[in-house]
Amino acid sequence: MPTHFARSASPRGSSLCQPLIGGAAKAVFLSALAGMVALASAHEGDPKATEKHIPYIGPAWRQADGGVAGETFVSSGVSLKAWFPANTFNQRGVTNTSGNDCWGYVTPLGKEIAIVGLSGGTGFVDVTNPAASQIVAFVAGPNSLWRNVKTYQHYCYAVSEGGGGIQVFDLAGIDNGVVTQLPSVTTGGSAATHTMIINEQTGYLYRMGGGSNGIRIYSLANPASPTFVGQWQDKYTHDGFVLSYDSGPYAGKEIFFACGGLNNGFAATGLDIIDVTNKASPVTLGSLQYPQAAYCHQAWITQDRKHIYINDEIDEANFGLLNVGRIVNVENLAAPTLVGTYTTGLTSVDHNLYVKGNTLFCSNYKTGLQIFDVSNQLSPQKIAYFDTYPDTDATGYAGLWSNYPFFPSGTVIGSDIERGLFVWRIEPPVASFGYPNGTPTFVNPVGGETLVVNVTPINGATIAAGSEKLVVKVGASTTEYPLTSLGSGSYLATFPAFACGEAFEYWVSVTGENGIVTTDPPGGVAAIAALSEPLLVNDTMEVPSGWIVGAPSDTATSGIWVNVDPNGTSAQPEDDHTTSGTKAWVTGQGDPGAAAGQADIDGGVTTLTSPRLFLAGVDDPVVSYWRWYSNNQGGNPNTDSWPIEISNDGGAHWAQLELVTENAGAWVKRTFHVADFVQPTDNVYVRFVARDIGTAALVEAGIDDFTVSYFECPEAVVGDLDGDGHVAAADLAILLGQWGGPGTADLDGNGIVQAPDLAILLGNWG
Repeated sequence: MPTHFARSASPRGSSLCQPLIGGAAKAVFLSALAGMVALASAHEGDPKATEKHIPYIGPAWRQADGGVAGETFVSSGVSLKAWFPANTFNQRGVTNTSGNDCWGYVTPLGKEIAIVGLSGGTGFVDVTNPAASQIVAFVAGPNSLWRNVKTYQHYCYAVSEGGGGIQVFDLAGIDNGVVTQLPSVTTGGSAATHTMIINEQTGYLYRMGGGSNGIRIYSLANPASPTFVGQWQDKYTHDGFVLSYDSGPYAGKEIFFACGGLNNGFAATGLDIIDVTNKASPVTLGSLQYPQAAYCHQAWITQDRKHIYINDEIDEANFGLLNVGRIVNVENLAAPTLVGTYTTGLTSVDHNLYVKGNTLFCSNYKTGLQIFDVSNQLSPQKIAYFDTYPDTDATGYAGLWSNYPFFPSGTVIGSDIERGLFVWRIEPPVASFGYPNGTPTFVNPVGGETLVVNVTPINGATIAAGSEKLVVKVGASTTEYPLTSLGSGSYLATFPAFACGEAFEYWVSVTGENGIVTTDPPGGVAAIAALSEPLLVNDTMEVPSGWIVGAPSDTATSGIWVNVDPNGTSAQPEDDHTTSGTKAWVTGQGDPGAAAGQADIDGGVTTLTSPRLFLAGVDDPVVSYWRWYSNNQGGNPNTDSWPIEISNDGGAHWAQLELVTENAGAWVKRTFHVADFVQPTDNVYVRFVARDIGTAALVEAGIDDFTVSYFECPEAVVGDLDGDGHVAAADLAILLGQWGGPGTADLDGNGIVQAPDLAILLGNWG
């Protein structure tokens, strides 16, 4: 019979940050896009408002720190150097639950700074050494799903659909970690904005959208305080591109290429080409409405100014198309002509794109970054990709929002709605990998388990002999194990021995003779040294059996714990966590569409207590649950906390598991070893004491998917003196070396190693 041990897959008492998107979890409206997103000023009808966005919650990952990223991403020719989920920018009481736009800035000292729009403001990250990227600053802004950022000289500008006009940041001190916020600009009509673009040649900022606006134009003669100088309001403008011509028939002209249309861009959608040389009187030169146009979204021009590549945000959904981009000839500005299309061949929707030299960088929502060679501008060829949305490639409006490929070093960044900021290098891999038997997430802790790896050189690369390694990371320690060649590019990796239940990470690494190191799987594999993780308790909360609502000390007048299919608000989840379920325990249930405070906790404490847990005799049982907590909205935010406690004597005494203050805006998994807090008995209870005490505040809490588990590992083998899981010659050598005295080879326990111990060892041989 196997021996039962329990070890957490994460450090004791720490949060297990899990992927929280798509089929792996029920979706949650981001505040039903009310509260988090300022709907009154959002772009009406934008499809991103119809997609449910659940943020990935987790720590930053940097290649320089080693280890594996929190998720595994499929890629080719694009190497992940760093990843900053939106929550890693949380500062000054601001909780960021999504990412949006990104841009870049290079300081006078040559530092490369990534600028990323987030739901709660703007983040600044030093990516000069991409593998050791670090957050420099975060500045709060209007709360919104939509934000757009651009730079001019040493200034950064941020706008949003949440209003606030144009935020202005002075980056003169960013080399020293200082970003100075200047007064915002609120002239030029409504405070809401969808996008903006800057012509650095002429020093003009073009502000687009926001309500039903076209283009609003600002002079940057004083870049610290943009001045409103004109507008073009013939049509709603969603996004655009502006440049100055210094030769040819349009020499001396400043030309704006506008993506938009009537009825907020949904009617007569297409491309308008506008002469904005005279800011007080822009003139439309030409227009194009292409076939199967649904929503002309954004465009970028080629370096020779012959063609523009256009993405349409809704044509895939409206017409059932595979991903398709349009190629438009703009040599004659009065008569733009559709001359071709290109595609990834996938169903995902194309979004923001940029051209750098002969390379087209496309942000394609659920298939992430898609890169094309446009040496032949009419026939783009896909050459690389990095999928930031592992769950699906389907049509929809989640995943990669934008990218920025213009850093002089070649570093590329991408901004993802659910997963925040990615930092990449375009590095063609030297090999592709295959795993005929898969990549295990449970590995036998006795050691010797093997993994077959097929390695195939690509792009003409040659693999340096002896560079094929299995890399294993336990805690902060990383160890390399050479792969054994099986011939014909097939290798055998052998795992070492681990402690039962030990969490570790692993990946395969090879080095080309050109010095490029390629690792796989992308992001690595998180594994546990165990045969399995049996569940003693698996309560999805679909039936409230055994749970106790209320305690003698409870005082709350509303927001009492209820087991329901939640009605989402800006503070409470729309859905439970269980993939196939609907119900969870939440603090009060308001009416559908009601204000967040209708049924939140008021007046004191409300307690939810688990059923009795029988844990006596279980080796190191582990309790896990998914929780939701909100106390960062309304009046008096962040003034409360939520104690979660455990008892092993039927509730006579309680020990605190955690004191929750985290406002994640998502279901968050927590895992604890019972024995770290109380001795496991057959009288264990866990209770969740949600509260609004002191100054009245908006407080909501939720609990779902409560489990108790342990890790199952093989019994120790009698006679296995070297701990490799087998009794063999090495063990015999140890016994003979201890013959006649005490030692670990004293298998019968009589204090001396002699013939009876030898008989026991030989009886377990092999």
